[in-house]
Amino acid sequence: MKNLQHHACLFALLLPACAFAAQDKPSSQSAPAPQPAVVKIDTAPDYSKEALVWDQVQSRLRFETDGTGTRETTARIRIQADAGVKAFAVLNFAYTTSNQQIEIKYVRVKKPDGSTVVTPAYNVQDLPADVTRTAPMYSDLHEKHVAVKGLAVGDILEYQVVQRTLKPDVANQFWLEYSFEKDQIMLDEELYLDLPASSAARVISHDVQPTTTTASGRILYHWSSKNLARTDPDAPAKSVRNWKPSVELTTFKDWQQIGAWYDSLQQNSLELTPALRTRALDLTKGLKTDQEKAQAIYNDVALHIHYIGLEFGIGRYQPHPADDVFSNQYGDCKDKHTLLATMLKAVGIEAWPVLISANRYLDPEVPSPGQFNHVITLAMIDGKPQWMDTTSEVAPMGLLLMNLRDKQALAVPVGKQAYLVSTPADLPQPRLIHFEAHMQLSDQGVITGHIDESMNGDVAFMVRNAYRNVAQSQWKVLTENFIHSQNFGGEISNPQYPEVEKVDAPLHLAMDYKRDHYYEWDPDKSSHWIGPPMPSMGGELAPGIKEKQVSDPISLYGRGRTEYVTYVQLPAGWNITLPKNVDLVEDYVEYHAAYSYVDGVFIARRTLISKQVEVPVAQLGKFADFRRAMYNDWNDQALLFLPVEPKKHHLLH
Repeated sequence: MKNLQHHACLFALLLPACAFAAQDKPSSQSAPAPQPAVVKIDTAPDYSKEALVWDQVQSRLRFETDGTGTRETTARIRIQADAGVKAFAVLNFAYTTSNQQIEIKYVRVKKPDGSTVVTPAYNVQDLPADVTRTAPMYSDLHEKHVAVKGLAVGDILEYQVVQRTLKPDVANQFWLEYSFEKDQIMLDEELYLDLPASSAARVISHDVQPTTTTASGRILYHWSSKNLARTDPDAPAKSVRNWKPSVELTTFKDWQQIGAWYDSLQQNSLELTPALRTRALDLTKGLKTDQEKAQAIYNDVALHIHYIGLEFGIGRYQPHPADDVFSNQYGDCKDKHTLLATMLKAVGIEAWPVLISANRYLDPEVPSPGQFNHVITLAMIDGKPQWMDTTSEVAPMGLLLMNLRDKQALAVPVGKQAYLVSTPADLPQPRLIHFEAHMQLSDQGVITGHIDESMNGDVAFMVRNAYRNVAQSQWKVLTENFIHSQNFGGEISNPQYPEVEKVDAPLHLAMDYKRDHYYEWDPDKSSHWIGPPMPSMGGELAPGIKEKQVSDPISLYGRGRTEYVTYVQLPAGWNITLPKNVDLVEDYVEYHAAYSYVDGVFIARRTLISKQVEVPVAQLGKFADFRRAMYNDWNDQALLFLPVEPKKHHLLH
């Protein structure tokens, strides 16, 4: 992802084109009255409503054979609204003090009257990054904050920044990913790349193609791009799976070379100290199988070592020693893996890191560390692969979150050759969400009863994580918000909260419920439309909502089922006309709804079954129809009414 200083644009004025009137031809007939020349003008795009417009940005990168280099960024931005002022009132430039330098060449504001306001050097502060305030062992990550002097609407902001890499992350290697702006208005974006001809670097351009020249043992690349319009919100969404940066550069010859480099970084961090051995043996005391031992150690590292949300490659690549992570009780993704792998080693289980991206799909043709921003763990237990991501903290062992599933990644076994591997596409266990409600409805429209929910999979992780990140004094409010988000507008009492750290078991939540005037109940009427008190499935598509075309399959959040059942005891003497049962079946998903009335109880059952992990692109049209049918059922209501007593006829004698 590019920082602001890597964007660019240049205001483009389109020259008007004129269509000249044809000359009159000689004629014996009287000539028609002369017509004025028709002038056709192609007007420039109107950017006046934009908060800002990038006039120009130039990024000049130079790499040396040993991996050092410089990056000079020059930018010019038109500020057209308060939102633009707020976005650029303070410029931030990140770097690592251990191997980089940042020089602010200038920051200046050009006023509409032609005057210039220069931001003085004392407006520049060099501060540790936010993460270092809570995690001092990441203290080499810094930011230069520049408070821009005199910036206001109507100004032009200009700056130039030079970043120097004095010591490479990998000796004699360098890499780069760069994407041209596709969202904001960018009038001129220039990328210059200066490489040593002897480096054998691979340069791949996926959209804009460069011009190249050679001089004095160097290869010079130049790309030029612009983005003159914002993306049409109604246009089909571009493929996420097939996305690639505009430019990729790497000097690594293959993935095995990257694996060997990372393996060399982690070797010293995997030392099994007496403290770690003791901890691992205490956690696994009395446990017999490797699966049980791995589970106990995973839970300890996941739940009790605080995760520092720092992407792989930001700040440093080398993990801290496992013993330091254990002592500090915090670490980033590679640190938590290192601690987990070291403790597993203490009980005879070998585990190794897997480098992966949480927000993109791997391009296997371009071996580069720049494709990764996360580290997870892989172990072979009882001959089967066991995936672990301790950074999710409250996810059970084996559950990878959606943004990590079904992706290629680089596994780096300790002391062995690295290899590309695919993460699981599905959940480790079929998803099951069960909702059950037992309710009583009075003839005044007051509904009371008890709600019980249990769940596993992605939804359970999200709910569990929400409770873990809120003080217990606020759990009742959180529970109320959760139940209201499920279309319950009443009040809850006697909540039974989930056992947050019991990640191996399904999450369970229960409460008593009450709502007055159920479904806008009017006590003066003898009939009412009501629906069963249950949440929506979450995939219903209301009529009138236009489905945006997508280029990738739609996830069904893993195979499994969601099932809802409600029992509503109706007021004595009332009767009901039931909604129609529904059965929708496709190859990849099913939906069933059944309604009954037994001994004064209105019973509703709805079930959604995911038979595949995703909906194929070719089936998205049919899936939209499926979702509309689900909505029609969810929106259907039962008619509750008092039977009309027959009139009595009196015979006259």
